[in-house]
Amino acid sequence: MSWRRIGLVGLLPLLLAGSAGAQAPGRLNVVLEGEAGARDDGNYGLQQDQALQQSRTVGRAGFNLQLSYALERLSLALGYSPYYERTLDGSGLSGTTHRLDFGLVGDLNRQLRLNVRENLISTPDIDLYAPVTTTETTVVTRHGNQLSHLLDVSLDQTFSRHASMILGVTHSLRRYEDVNLYDSETLGGRLGAAFELARGSRVEAALGVARYDYRQRGSSDVRTVGVAYATDLGRDNHLRVEAGAYSEDSTLRPVISQVDGFTAVRESDTGWRGGLQFARDERLFHWTLGASHDISPGAGLGRAVTADNGFLGLSTAIGRRLTLGLDGNVSRQRDLPNQGPAGASDSQTLTRFAAGTLRAGWSFAPAVRLEGGYSRIWQRAQVAPFANLSYSRYYMNLAFRLYSSGETPLEPASLGRPTTDEKSDHQ
Repeated sequence: MSWRRIGLVGLLPLLLAGSAGAQAPGRLNVVLEGEAGARDDGNYGLQQDQALQQSRTVGRAGFNLQLSYALERLSLALGYSPYYERTLDGSGLSGTTHRLDFGLVGDLNRQLRLNVRENLISTPDIDLYAPVTTTETTVVTRHGNQLSHLLDVSLDQTFSRHASMILGVTHSLRRYEDVNLYDSETLGGRLGAAFELARGSRVEAALGVARYDYRQRGSSDVRTVGVAYATDLGRDNHLRVEAGAYSEDSTLRPVISQVDGFTAVRESDTGWRGGLQFARDERLFHWTLGASHDISPGAGLGRAVTADNGFLGLSTAIGRRLTLGLDGNVSRQRDLPNQGPAGASDSQTLTRFAAGTLRAGWSFAPAVRLEGGYSRIWQRAQVAPFANLSYSRYYMNLAFRLYSSGETPLEPASLGRPTTDEKSDHQ
């Protein structure tokens, strides 16, 4: 699947860095690793079509780039992992997976800050599941070749020590090669205000609008309102709680046809939304968890739905060489009360998904690391394009460092204020 239009935000740091020529030299941290390994989806497709009821062993090779860069008024971080996979069971399936995670924080002046965040996952037929640690809808299709992309840009204008305004724009899309699935594209904007109650604690209020575009199928217009409370519990713990409501108006053609001659049906709905995120940032023990209930464009469904998502990620270091981790995520998609097939207040569950991964890494040499793990994937679906799944995955990878410079790069999710700016937020 082509994604040549995606990832253009990666050019933005070059433009900003060009205007920062008068600043002191920045700090560049880079780690480039090569990877090779294999995985086995032993009972993959046990409850699917007969053609898919087979053992599947996949070999892979690629690289992993981690980069962070800090100037006095600019910090950015990038993670990019392309790798090629090919089945080893004689079926001849092959493909390349791309994963991109990008973040940027820049102070345009003393009162105005720019925030950019971009995520991309592009997967072929043979990589139908990848662990996630965000409140993202996860669903496994009968066929892969899909792309998920999110770009969020916001401006934070500070008016005083305790008050600021936030203006943001979000663009996202999901694309599928499967003709039975609907592509979706979302363009939204939000306007909010934040008030600092005490150092490390703030209250936010925001209004948002968005359009979900399903091409020939139609579109949905969504309006949201929400309030949030975020606080630092000590130096390393961070908590965020959000609650609000949504209203939705859709104009969709019947699923049985996308011919222009069919009259589009208009429907409306309202509901509540909320979210929770809790994280601990510590070198030896890091964990993050989250849950959300919100309106969503729907993954491949061609209509707006409510999505319930949850995730948990744990990692710890034992000595200098051994790391252990546990990742889990759950996801559910349900019809809006007034837009299910029954046509009445029937919130039908469309997809349910759960997965967990236990992983370990052993650095047995300064530039070589062995990684392995076990995953269990489960899914139940009430719509044909999605399969009922219950299978186990075992994997092992060898990572070897090709190049490194500076210290350990920051992750995009950990970016805060530019790291060389020592001024307090209260000044």
